[in-house]
Amino acid sequence: METVARLDAGLSVESHDWTEWSQLAPQWSALAAACDHATFFSTAEWVETWLDVFGPLLQPAVLLFRGPGNDVVGACVLVRRNVRKGPFLIRRVYINTAGESDDDSPCIEFNELLCKPGHEHGMAVALKSFLDGGPSWDELSAPGMLGGASLQGLQEAFTGLHIDDMEKHSYFVALDEVRRSGKSFVDTLASRERTRYRQNIRKYSEIGDLVLDEASTVEQALAYLDALAILHQQTWTSRGQPGSFASATFYDFHRRLIARCFPLGGIQLVHLRAGESTIGYHYNFVHNRRSYFYQCGYDYSLGEKTSPGVIVHASTIEQCLQKDLACYEFMAGDIEYKRRLGTGSRPMHWITWQASTMKMRGYEVARHAKRAVRERSLELRSMMAGSLRGLVSPLRGNG
Repeated sequence: METVARLDAGLSVESHDWTEWSQLAPQWSALAAACDHATFFSTAEWVETWLDVFGPLLQPAVLLFRGPGNDVVGACVLVRRNVRKGPFLIRRVYINTAGESDDDSPCIEFNELLCKPGHEHGMAVALKSFLDGGPSWDELSAPGMLGGASLQGLQEAFTGLHIDDMEKHSYFVALDEVRRSGKSFVDTLASRERTRYRQNIRKYSEIGDLVLDEASTVEQALAYLDALAILHQQTWTSRGQPGSFASATFYDFHRRLIARCFPLGGIQLVHLRAGESTIGYHYNFVHNRRSYFYQCGYDYSLGEKTSPGVIVHASTIEQCLQKDLACYEFMAGDIEYKRRLGTGSRPMHWITWQASTMKMRGYEVARHAKRAVRERSLELRSMMAGSLRGLVSPLRGNG
């Protein structure tokens, strides 16, 4: 059932149950088309798939923000969930498609306030007024946000609250810059990286000719995903980790997403092989001339001292150059291969604002006390180790 709140910010906020999505989707799509910084993670197709899978469990709300003329100028998904932090039960609110279990999460990145240009600040102010006028909350979580008008609007609207901001580098290849250089992507790399690439090419070429296949139908894309998942799981379980595709919910989400987005050109699944031997698979999203590298599966058994990721990435980037895409996004994470292959980076933010409640003040006191105890314990251990070395050294000298 819809509820309407009139706010001093000049915008009204309508709260809709997630089950009303079919009526709301056209308005969401219109906003995404009007938003000059919309990403794949803010498309109606991503949101709809997420609601299909996680909506029954999380029971999110979909908020519409209307201007004075009653036209829709912004929208977001709002998830409320209680999370345990030690003895504290925290009432957390998430902006957009987040709040699911970590094991199942598709992990939203490039998050934003979806709105018409220029309404970011007003939407953020209206969102704060809406939250303050509703059920009590302790934390507001905005995961995976890039700097820009959305983040600035939220920072201004929630100024004065305690903030935790975890930054991660998000690397990318500026494909338009590569085109302007007149070189292939590999030729733009540092000398050491070019040598590494060519060594891998020689080793794999001994097995057979290198061919990059790209899925051309939904059925083929799903088959590529299944093959990718097998290789992905083999790699991570060999390292003692469960792997992303151990979650049936995660797997189901992506099969639904591919079925929904592939016919629209939003999915890129590629298979690099040497002859008939698989080197690896990549699963990317495509939106607004950007390819977002999301998941991979590599066969590390084809040869010693090979780096399948290097040549699958390079081959996929060359494919993106041919498709006239503007950017190849490596997504968040300060990992060596991203630094080596990327042409630039910018910070991505996982931000939490804490409400000024007695509970959160108590939580902060307990957190700082725990940190102080831990630091003091490490200091005492260091002092004891130093004292023992001082006692042992003379004894050794008398031996």
